Order: sequence, then structure tokens, then C-alpha cells
Amino acid sequence: MAKYTPHIRIPVSLFEHPSYLGLPEGKKLQCFAVLAVLLRFADKNTGKCHPRLVLMADMLGVSRLTIYRCINLMIKNKMVIKKRLRSTNLYVINPIFMINDIKRDVSNGYIDVSNRYMDVSNGKVLIEPSNYPSNITNRSLSKVDVIVNNTSLDKQSKIIKLASLTLPELKQCINKHPHYVQRAIEHQEQELRDARAVPKHIVEQAMTAAVSKTIKNRSAAYKAKVEYNKRNNLDWQGKPKVKR
Repeated sequence: MAKYTPHIRIPVSLFEHPSYLGLPEGKKLQCFAVLAVLLRFADKNTGKCHPRLVLMADMLGVSRLTIYRCINLMIKNKMVIKKRLRSTNLYVINPIFMINDIKRDVSNGYIDVSNRYMDVSNGKVLIEPSNYPSNITNRSLSKVDVIVNNTSLDKQSKIIKLASLTLPELKQCINKHPHYVQRAIEHQEQELRDARAVPKHIVEQAMTAAVSKTIKNRSAAYKAKVEYNKRNNLDWQGKPKVKR
């Protein structure tokens, strides 16, 4: 029978781990709460648990859809794995996010999981050798993630820094950080519009010339001069027009 601990223990390194940092902005709190619920039911030796969505939703006071979406985000970032069972789901928490050392898989075989990550195939938890942190950093953390997760920057500074990235880099993360990415793209577009715009002094000169011309054309003396030149076949300087 699975042995459960009377309290939930989460390593503080979670908050600096690339898997957690790679979660979408604004979703970290919900995913953290779901992880805590999974740890509440997890076997301390295997990391396995199978609480129902409705139970987790009731415990956290959110909808089942919210739980479902959070779990999918955590699966994407290698925080948990999921195996569909007949009437529920089997969840296995990545041992990196548990205090104790997990040394058994679901088949009760003893294996070392240090510096390794999990995958699931055919209902078994498979541990594959890997430099877990560096791999997750390369896959999950982009330049956008690094800027958005930089706590030393305010929102406007983050947007300005993000705007210095290429459009493809930004669009790759638009679902993960929609607010920041959209604002950065708008900032880029505004800069392009400013760059294409006619310099202010040129616009002012053109407007002054147009106003002067309008005033001149409305002058009675000017109109009389134009009529006189036309009647006497004179050019604008008052000289006879040369026939060619």
C-alpha cells in the first residue's frame, strides 16, 4: 500500500528551475497549486498519484478545465507525466520537484534518477540519462522567457528589451507570454512608423509654403495681375511670351 506523508514538501529550488520558469506568465501560481495537490496524494517512493480532476478542482476552488490546462502545461515543461487509466489518470511527479530521492519505477525496479528526466511509454516510467537542467533550458527557455522572468526589470523595460528581438522570436512565445509579446510587437511597429515618417521640420516647411501659396492666391492684387498677364500674353514675370 502506498505511504503518504502528513505534509507537503516542495524544494525551494523549484522557483529557479527552468521547468517552472518556462511556465506562461500568470499561470505559475495555478500550476504551483496543482503541483502541491499532486504532492499531497503522491507516493513518497514512486512519485505516483491518481487524484481525479473533480477532486483537485474542489480542493483548489477552480474549474476542472483550469486543472486540465495546468497539468498539460506541467507535462509540456517536464514537471509531471500522465498515463490514462480506465477510470482516471496516473500522474508521476518529476523527482526533481520532490524532497525525497525516488529510486523505484512503477514496476518496482530500483533505479537511480539523479540528473535524469522522465518519460512514459507502455504504462511504465522510464528514466533516461540526460543533463536535465541544460536540456530543459535549451528547449523551454527562450530569450523571451529570460527577459519576462527577469525580476530586476519593470514592465516597460521588459517590453523595450523584447522589442529588440526579431519578430519570429517573439511570435514563437506569443501563446506563452501574450501580453508582453503583443506589446513588444506594437512597440516595434511604432518604431517602424516613426522611422518612415517625414522629419518634422520638412512637414512644417511644406505646411508653411502651402499656407503662403493659399494666401497669395486669394489676394485681389495677385488675381488682377494674373488676369492682366493672360490678356496681354505675358509670362509670370510680365514679359511677352515667345512663340515657339
